[in-house]
Amino acid sequence: MHMHYRTGTETIEIAARRHFFAAAPDGFGCTIIDLPGTSATLLSVLAMPSPTMNRVAGLPGGQPLADETLAQIRQFFRQRGIPRFWLHAWNTPDSAVLHDSLLAHGCTRRGAWGQFELVLAGLLPPAAASSLNIRLATAEEYGLAGQILSDSFGMPLLTPWMAGLAGRPAWQVFFACDENGTPVATGTLLIDGVQAWLGMGGTLTAARGRGAQQALLAARLAAAKSAGCVMASVEAEAAEPGESSTSLNNILRAGFRQVGTRQNYLCDS
Repeated sequence: MHMHYRTGTETIEIAARRHFFAAAPDGFGCTIIDLPGTSATLLSVLAMPSPTMNRVAGLPGGQPLADETLAQIRQFFRQRGIPRFWLHAWNTPDSAVLHDSLLAHGCTRRGAWGQFELVLAGLLPPAAASSLNIRLATAEEYGLAGQILSDSFGMPLLTPWMAGLAGRPAWQVFFACDENGTPVATGTLLIDGVQAWLGMGGTLTAARGRGAQQALLAARLAAAKSAGCVMASVEAEAAEPGESSTSLNNILRAGFRQVGTRQNYLCDS
């Protein structure tokens, strides 16, 4: 995996988080900090204290994590009352020294996330057949998209957060609707210049297995290409060895190429 891809997809991801954090309700305590002296970015959501929402991405792989940098990170989360957080490290040979230093600091491995890209210059794969109808959500429906995500993942704060995307033109929210026109799945697209990021995909339990996310991926990619984007990026939880992941399969069928995997390290503050 080339450095270009590692920085490219991660840069899009961080840009998407900046946009998303800007839309959060004031009381959520969303913070993004570029750590001084490093290439890393710290992300934190006080209202959602899980490591998924409190983490550090972009640590340079070719060097150990400095004691003073880790102390700074730990102090930040500790002062916010966040007990544990993630540090990300790319699973590449040139990042071995970073992995070793994180283990030496007492951090533990906790799964991994794959990052994927799709160059939009060529023909996009045809959308898979689905009985669901795909449409854009209106701004007034963004809270409904958040409710679908909340029901899908057990994260109720996503309902007001998604509602906050209304009036922000960089965002597009899509629905997959059943035969009655009722939204049963959602997916979000961020257009940031010529880069696109796909995220916030969720499907209600009763509608799973009907190709909703595959259809939503195709619709968002078509919208990104129409908007002049040249590359799209998405991330998803990596499957454990010997296991299969519906999300990963959907992403690959949509035409994405995996460009790397980031290991999550769980650290105490």
